[in-house]
Amino acid sequence: MKRLMVFLLTLFLLYIMYYDISTGTIAFSPPAKDTEPAAAVQTSPSPFTVKEIKQGETVLTIVEQLHSGLPVSIEQVRKDFEKLNPNEKADAIQVGKAYKFPLYEKEVAS
Repeated sequence: MKRLMVFLLTLFLLYIMYYDISTGTIAFSPPAKDTEPAAAVQTSPSPFTVKEIKQGETVLTIVEQLHSGLPVSIEQVRKDFEKLNPNEKADAIQVGKAYKFPLYEKEVAS
């Protein structure tokens, strides 16, 4: 009887792992769909500046330097940076390489 219970428990755990890997239990799509139209509305003209990365700089520190503070949310800065620089991730920028950084107007921040 113990062997049967261990077998059933193992089978159940394998099914749970398979379900989590193939389907997942957290819905990521609905929040992303809600934020996309807002991002498109805020950054439709897409003004930007090109800057070469120096040691110790991050996307957020550069945007803060350009605007004397952070004008929009961190997530919005990340999305705008990745939209201006396709094939680049905001958390994987390289020293010595030039990237486009989004510029924001004062009205967008308030």
